[in-house]
Amino acid sequence: MKFLLLIHNNAEALAAFSEEQLIEMSGGQEQVAATARELQDSGELVSILALEDQVTVKNVEFVAGTAVISDRPLLETKEFLAGALVLDCASIERALEIAARIPLVEFRRVEIREVRLDERDFFAELTEP
Repeated sequence: MKFLLLIHNNAEALAAFSEEQLIEMSGGQEQVAATARELQDSGELVSILALEDQVTVKNVEFVAGTAVISDRPLLETKEFLAGALVLDCASIERALEIAARIPLVEFRRVEIREVRLDERDFFAELTEP
């Protein structure tokens, strides 16, 4: 089973801490790297994505048949999508266990969604008669 873990961030919640404090609270870069390697070695980690700050967001939508590009966040909220993990693990329980190990999870919300269709399934469906 594949799961997408969406890691949300809240700039206000993290603003009270220095970069050094955030690294320390996450267990340190060595611990983060060790956990990532462990999940990669077990075959459970498919991908890690770290997104640029929300100030770089671009949105495209069609209005009256014309593409309109904006640089404002899609949603007006204090939270923003900071990154994601794609996991391939045996169960939702295992995905939840891994999510609980994400650094700074006490300050960030992690949304877990089962992947209904991945690229392999998508292309298989395209070629079916």
